Parts: sequence; C-alpha cells; structure tokens
Amino acid sequence: MTVKWERFAGDTDVFAVRLAFMPDPDDSSFADPDDAASWGSFQLWVNGQNLCSHVDQGEVLQSTHWYLLSLLEWLANSWNALLHEERLPNLQALDTGVAALAATHTAPALAGEADTITWDEDRFEWRSRHAIRSARVGGLFPNVVIRRLRDLVEISWDDEPIPGESPGFRYNASAGMALINPTQVAEPLFEILSTAVSYLANTDTTSYRISNLLSSVANLRADAQHETRLSWLAGLREIPPMLGRLHDSISETEMQNRWSEIVSSLREIGGEDAAAAALEVDESPLVIAGSCQAALLFSSVSPTVTYADVRTLASVLVDQYINTTQTFPINDLAENLPLLATAPAWEQGYELAEAVHARLGLDFSQGWVDIAKVLGQLGVATLSRKIEDHRIRACCLVGPHHTPTVIHNEKTFFQSESAQRFSAAHELCHLLFDRSHGRRVSIASGPWAPRGIERRANAFAAMFLMPTELLQETVADAADPIGDLSAVTSVANGMRVSRRAVIEHLYNTTLMSEADRDDLLRQIKE
Repeated sequence: MTVKWERFAGDTDVFAVRLAFMPDPDDSSFADPDDAASWGSFQLWVNGQNLCSHVDQGEVLQSTHWYLLSLLEWLANSWNALLHEERLPNLQALDTGVAALAATHTAPALAGEADTITWDEDRFEWRSRHAIRSARVGGLFPNVVIRRLRDLVEISWDDEPIPGESPGFRYNASAGMALINPTQVAEPLFEILSTAVSYLANTDTTSYRISNLLSSVANLRADAQHETRLSWLAGLREIPPMLGRLHDSISETEMQNRWSEIVSSLREIGGEDAAAAALEVDESPLVIAGSCQAALLFSSVSPTVTYADVRTLASVLVDQYINTTQTFPINDLAENLPLLATAPAWEQGYELAEAVHARLGLDFSQGWVDIAKVLGQLGVATLSRKIEDHRIRACCLVGPHHTPTVIHNEKTFFQSESAQRFSAAHELCHLLFDRSHGRRVSIASGPWAPRGIERRANAFAAMFLMPTELLQETVADAADPIGDLSAVTSVANGMRVSRRAVIEHLYNTTLMSEADRDDLLRQIKE
C-alpha cells in the first residue's frame, strides 16, 4: 500500500514508535473525512519487542492498521495522566496495570449497587487514561497499558482477545512488563504525535477537530503543565466525579486544590527553602522525570488524605530538611534498583537482605537482629507521629536535602515491638533500594503504596530480621517440633518478631510444609 507519510522515533531496544499514513482502503465510505485522512499503521516497540506484531488470516503483520486520529487525540488528552499517574483502580489489585485492569473487571460479589457503580466508574476512568485500546474506536489495537511507577514509566501488555477479532487473529506478544525512564517514553511519543498532527493539519486547514488537536499538542509544552503534572504524581486527581456524587465526599474542585494545599502547608510550616527542597524535581518540558519528595510521599497515601495528615506529613518533610551538604553512612549502601520483571518481588527482597547482611557484617550471636541499632549506625533517624489513616504503618524519606528518616504511625493497630521492628526493616529496604534518580525516597507504607515494591520490602524485612542461618539454629533449639504452635511462639519470642512472620518465613524458606503453615495460621487467628 502507498505510504503518504511516515515517521519513526526512539530506540527499539528501549522504547520506539513508528507511525504512517496511507490512503483509506475504503475510500472514505465508512469514516468521516477527518478520520479517513488518518488511515494508517503504527508499531510500538518495548525492550526490543514489537507489541503490534500480530497474525491475521494466517499472515504475520508487523503493524496495526486503522484510523489513527482517535489514537492521536487520546495521546494528547491523556498525556499528563499517562506519564504521571500511578495508582491502579480499586487499590493495588496486581503488580502491573494490564493485570490490574483484568483483575478488577467486575466488582466484588458482595458489593452493593452504589459500590458496584463506583467500582466500575473508577476502573473505566483509569482505563480511559492508560489503556491504548480505549482509543481504538473499532480498531484491533494491542492490549497495552502505560502508567507511572514511582520515577519510571511502566508499560505492560498481554494478548487478551478483543471483541471483533476474526478467527485466528492474535497478537504475538504475550504478557510482559517494562520499566523505562520517563524521558525515553515522552520524547518519542511527542515526536510522533506532534509531527503526525502537523502533517494532518497541513493537509486539511479547515478541520476544526484537527485544529483543536494541534492546539492541544502545542499546549503540552506550556509552563502551566508543571503544577498539573505534580498533582497527578501525588495521586490527588484520579478520583472521578462519580465517587463524590455517590459518597458525598469530595467535590472535583476540592480534589484539584489538594496539591495547592500541600504546597501551602510546606511553605507555611517551613519557609521557602524547606518547601523548595521538598518540591524540587527533575523536569523537561514534556514530563517530570524525577519525582519531588512531596509528590513521592503523597502518592502513596490515601487519595482522601485528611488535612490533618497533610499537615503532619508536611511537617516531617520540613523537620527533616537540612540546608547544608551532609553525608550519611546509609548512602554508601544505597542504590536505585527497580523491580525486575524476571524474578518475583519476594525473591528479590530475600536476596537484597542477604546482600546487606554481608555488607554490614552483622553479628547474630545474640540470637536476634537489632534493627534499631542498624538504623542508628546508618545515620537513619526514627520518629513517631500520629497519622489519622491507621492503614499507614510507617513512612520513610531521604534525599539530598533530607535526613534519612523512618516515621512510625502512632495511630496504627500494629503497635507491638515485633510489628515496629518489622516496619523498621521494611522501611530500610525502601531507603536503600527504592531511591529515585535524584537519590530521593518518600513513601508511606500502606494499601496505596506500589504493590510490587511493598512485597519486596516485606520479604526484605523478613529475611533481614530472620536470616537463614540464625533461623535454622533457633528452630533446632526449639523444644517442640516446628509444626507445633509452641515451637513457633518460642522462635518468634527469641527473634523478636511476630508468629505470623515466622510462619510465613519458615514456609518461604522451605523449613515448613504448606499444610503446617495453613494449620498454624488458622490457630493464631482463633
């Protein structure tokens, strides 16, 4: 087929897009003139894989063909959310965006009518901002979801069938995920978007639809986008108006003002220098590449965060601000380690804990790991604050202008010594390995934090507090068989961790059978 216009941008080994316009094979018989002018093809490359490669009627095709104007409009209109919004719909259902959308297709069986409507609306709104298929308007697009994940952009995909497929039609890329630097996604996308829209505008100077799209694309580079993008990063804009109408909770205007409240609180509590340090970002005209401390922190708290919690967390950001260059021992161990798509999060957490044990040369002769002492030696401050959201167990932060800090929530239900020790080790994992490119970390550990890094931090905490060698010795010294609750209790008391943590860790390290684990977990619930 004749190609009227074509553009390629990016690196196929990382992220790249190819888009072409061709004559409408139906000669505008089934589309309006604007759409007909945009008939063409596109390819989407991620980590060396062409996600648009598919089989149709026995033939392997490398590009998706359809009217592309709706795709360009979706890209321009969804730009800020696409590259800056993280939170998955209806809590952190699964690790990736595409898996979460599949898992949340229907509301829980016992949900009432209002809750079901809210559930569906949440999912629809989030999908419309992140799933390429939401822009297909009848075309057979690949099932690709793009969203932010802390300081990276997550691209996830699977081969889920789509209504309207002919027999034998399938996309070749099975389930997968990649984490990519935001600028490496934004720049190729914008190059394709801007040049494609300019071409369409030059071919038809009378189309209001294309003229409006041209203005939207130009506006993506406007200075005013900065605050909007930060509010998406902070997770304060994603609730659709439907939720407010059903639950009578928050108006759209109030939601849009939340970021302004955070900024105002920072400046009121700590002054311009402390506020500037908490709001500092790595930014290009197209995307915020490195999240600021405040956005990182508030993106992991409930989207309905109270004003009291805003003030509390803003105060911590201010209190831990340092205006001079200062080094801390923890920085010698720290590095940014994104989740690996090739290994389970718990496995990564175990391996990282063992590596830190070796680096620190810890002595386990006393029979338990003194996490408070470890944090002190690494220069990590430990604070206690009242955060109204009791689901947040703890928070942590570190950055060029902030003291490494762990903050325990006094309002949480988990106030025992073992729970606080586990939380401290969990936060240590974040401080060590979840740093942004600007060596920043801010996260509130709870149900709104990214599921993958929370699972990795939980596994890290278990292995850090219960290293395999020490665990085996403690189990061997127990008076009763490890399948007995009395033995588990003895091990938990000796290592100063909870019985549940011991049971799960024993099972994960193959020191306990699945049957014993299930039986013991039932006993401690009774």
